[in-house]
Amino acid sequence: MESVGIVSLAVNAAQQKAVQDPYNAFPDPENCNIAQIIFLIGVYGYVLFIASNLISDGSELLLLVPSIAPLVGSVVLPILGAVPDGTMVLFSGLGPDAQNQVSVGVGALAGSTVMLLTLPWVIGVVAGRVTLKDGKPTYQRPADSDAETWSKLSPPDDFSLLNTGVGYGKEINEAAKIMLITMIPYFIIQGITFTVDTMPKTGYSPAEKLEAIGTEARAENIYALVGLIVCIIQFFWYLKMALSDGAAVENNIAETTVQAMKEGKLTLRGALSVFKEKKMTLPAKGAIEQTLLDKDTTDELRRTCKILAPFFGKYDLNGDGTIDFEEFRLIFNDLGENLDRQEQENLFKSADANGSGDICFVEFAACLMSFALDPFKYVSEKKDKHRSSVNTDKYLAPEGAAAGNDEEGEEEDMPEDLADLDPQEQQRRIKTRACWGMSLGTLLVLVFSDPMVGLLSELGVRLDVSAFYISFVLAPLASNASELVAGFNYAKKKTSKSITTSFSTLEGAAIMNNTFCLAIFLALVYFKNLAWEFSAETICIIFVQVAVAAQVIPRSVHRVLDGFIILSLYPISLALVWTLENVVGLD
Repeated sequence: MESVGIVSLAVNAAQQKAVQDPYNAFPDPENCNIAQIIFLIGVYGYVLFIASNLISDGSELLLLVPSIAPLVGSVVLPILGAVPDGTMVLFSGLGPDAQNQVSVGVGALAGSTVMLLTLPWVIGVVAGRVTLKDGKPTYQRPADSDAETWSKLSPPDDFSLLNTGVGYGKEINEAAKIMLITMIPYFIIQGITFTVDTMPKTGYSPAEKLEAIGTEARAENIYALVGLIVCIIQFFWYLKMALSDGAAVENNIAETTVQAMKEGKLTLRGALSVFKEKKMTLPAKGAIEQTLLDKDTTDELRRTCKILAPFFGKYDLNGDGTIDFEEFRLIFNDLGENLDRQEQENLFKSADANGSGDICFVEFAACLMSFALDPFKYVSEKKDKHRSSVNTDKYLAPEGAAAGNDEEGEEEDMPEDLADLDPQEQQRRIKTRACWGMSLGTLLVLVFSDPMVGLLSELGVRLDVSAFYISFVLAPLASNASELVAGFNYAKKKTSKSITTSFSTLEGAAIMNNTFCLAIFLALVYFKNLAWEFSAETICIIFVQVAVAAQVIPRSVHRVLDGFIILSLYPISLALVWTLENVVGLD
């Protein structure tokens, strides 16, 4: 609520200024002193930070809508994630002094790419680190170890640079290769730049400089168009690959759904509403197991199993693949459904076909799907009381430790606006919130990006520092800060799957910068006849991506030391740009 209030104040201030000066709703940077410029950069930066979070949170909410979740996960999320950076690049080149101000856009593009591949990366490695044994992460508890004393990180605060780290899936290696391929447009435009930019850096008049820039722009123009076309082709190629990678999309949808259910934003029936929407029926009991395990199982059934698996696994403490009735009750409470003990017994008995007193995962999944389709088959009467979710920490100690904790947690009420709604209404509210968040976030980005570009450019003039360096550091903090938080939240789960999700998100953002954002940049160069005077910056972007790919592709484990090596690329990249410009003499 506090952040929304600050955003409202900023919008109101802009509206008041618009009344005084209808042609400019924001303060003119040239009429501000240095303190005012820094203050406004902080305010606008915070608004852009909130805007990027609104876009991210809103688009992720759509992953809870089964009918459109695959499209959202593979197409919408990557595009919306690149909107803040793309908008910053766009507005930097639309003004009358585009040739100079576009350096702000270059700084935002380079800073975003470099920051995403360095700072969140090391945060993920440090937060998700586990003990490395014989060079492999200890995600699985050995069969001969003591469940009460074993831990993924031993000792719990171990910070060894060589003996702790993370492991990730092959998806990260493949994404790194795609990242390298999508750098082709940089080589296209930079290659011609090296041949036409022959003007000395000193000893020329302003008129000579202007003429040289015009000559360079004309020579580069057609190559900017070629690079733009390649960017567009690669952009759609990447989206097509994302759509075809059903496993990654399904994992993302399942992960988001599980988190929403744990936070009380979504109930079991809401998550499985697709079964009712499509009027699906479950197979007879004898065929349930074969159906769930069949390779041709529908996406909905497969996704449901991925959603339910974490809840089942959390209470299958001995790892034998079964749970008893008491464990079943805890899971049901976690899933946000309110049934009394007798109703839960009826449901459990319907799943325990052989009367053994425990059920396997396939029986558990089929049972909950059956409940989602016809809940009142097991409920004696519709209840009006609020559902509540329980704090499971009082029933389950941290992973790898013994069950049973003397310190009990307090029960927390599930948000009333969703918890007691039927599945259809839950879905409607989710769609409304998602559209509202994405619309407001996009509006704020469009409104505040242009004045932010002007402020960063003016700050560079006042400090006699290239606007590139200022936007390189400050712009990504506003547009990509959500990735820092998301990377930490994924990594702290300390699983190979969560680390893979975290790293693939960062690589995907870099790929979108190489395609979506660079396409906007090259379009500006082509349509506004700008010269590509960003050789040092281009080399910096290429260097960091190649260096990260070289660290990622040959291996599947990153030690904490490797994480800090990748982090060092951030200051090295800035030093590289300065050296290329001031020592080597590149533009």
